[in-house]
Amino acid sequence: MSSRLYVPCSALNPEDIESLVQLCSSQDKDRVDKHGGRKAALKYLLNFQSAGLDLSPYIDLKALEKLKNEINKLKTIDLYKKEFDENQDDKFEPYWELTNQSRKIHSVAKANRQFTDKKVCFSPEQLKVYFNPKQIANIPYSQGTYESCGFVDSDARDNMIKYPIIQRHNKGQINTIQGRIEQAIFHVPSGKQIIILDFADERMPAGLFLYGATTQEETICYNSDAYGALLDFKYQRFDGGFIIPEFGCLYIKSAQFFKRDQPDVYRYVDIVAAACYDLTGEHGLHNKPDSNEDIEKNTEKKLETIIAAAQANSTNNGENTYLILGPIGCGAFQNKIQTIAKLWANVLLKPLDTNLNTKQYHVFEQIWFLSGSEDKLKAFEDAFHLDSQQRQKCNQFR
Repeated sequence: MSSRLYVPCSALNPEDIESLVQLCSSQDKDRVDKHGGRKAALKYLLNFQSAGLDLSPYIDLKALEKLKNEINKLKTIDLYKKEFDENQDDKFEPYWELTNQSRKIHSVAKANRQFTDKKVCFSPEQLKVYFNPKQIANIPYSQGTYESCGFVDSDARDNMIKYPIIQRHNKGQINTIQGRIEQAIFHVPSGKQIIILDFADERMPAGLFLYGATTQEETICYNSDAYGALLDFKYQRFDGGFIIPEFGCLYIKSAQFFKRDQPDVYRYVDIVAAACYDLTGEHGLHNKPDSNEDIEKNTEKKLETIIAAAQANSTNNGENTYLILGPIGCGAFQNKIQTIAKLWANVLLKPLDTNLNTKQYHVFEQIWFLSGSEDKLKAFEDAFHLDSQQRQKCNQFR
């Protein structure tokens, strides 16, 4: 199995390549091999090389060949599967997550199979990988197709040409909303495009979904077919591995989000899956930088890619697009909410077009900062100078 993988060579920064090399060269095999992070990173490096990119400034080419041989041995096993299989079988089996009946898989994860009851849930054009904002800015200039080079942004290309992002001048209203993601989605007015941010686990699809965890990403997956999309990234894009680029994100087009008690009621939702650094050093795929200054600088780059991805994939000129963001990285990864709120403000308040006096947030109709925490909402209100009296709760919507 080897899927098409788009290689945005002209948009890659040295740090994007260095990040992949660091994963491939890591001695922490549990971190980089258990879920196939090294496997996915190496696939990208080899595709870069095949596209004509000289990797010698980044990695010894003999070491790269040795890595290829090591990864070939891993292609036949899935170490994460062994963790759940009753017989500790680690034989590679695509989409075992949707069929294995192990008692170790939580009942709520098994119940979600009604939404992901088929292998290959999403088309290639619904599954996008972005390394940085430059890659996204280059979309209108690409002549590629999926068949020719794995390019999956023909829809975004056509829309960005017809409705240039720099010319957009929408309401861009920023609000804080108190509640949960599975509530908020159904309070967006009908007929609006919804884009939500998934506080993702960069190591594996949907984090601890199979264990029944209840953090934000798992909640999204329990209430939608997004888990199927993340598995499609694993098996159809990354050949059994998984990765979210250090400065980038994954983008899922048109996932279905269901009301759990009314599964015939659903909304179509786009999902941006991204991850902040794990400041505890226990769980993240990408190691955090050594200094707080570099952590903030790199995190801002991640947030810029998230916003650029949402802008590029907004419907028409974005005048009917609701973007739902929040305190990414402020749970188990222990990023400070004041820092994350400040960085969101840095990104969204940057100029879009000085002649029109527009900011980045003017690409959208509404931006909601969603959280169930009073302290986190207050941090966003302080960062954007919002009146906390105007905050809304999901149960107050009509």
